[in-house]
Amino acid sequence: TNQEWLDALREPGQTEALADLRALLVRGLRSALPDVPEESREDFVQEALLKILDNLDSFRGESRFTTWAYKIAIHVAFTELRRRRWR
Repeated sequence: TNQEWLDALREPGQTEALADLRALLVRGLRSALPDVPEESREDFVQEALLKILDNLDSFRGESRFTTWAYKIAIHVAFTELRRRRWR
């Protein structure tokens, strides 16, 4: 549930929850961005995890937590891909 995700990610020993969320985000980005190299997807997921942890308090519960997290990961990936294209 949403609350279980939030509680697990706020705990001091959050490594298991982070690993689970990381795996979900990598799988989601692999489906959404199949032509992007795996190393880049990993970078996007790491940056997204930082943003998610920094913004846990802004999660309003209007969607599933994983949907919210996917949205952040996709936004991070698209932003970075746009930057790379303009370089």
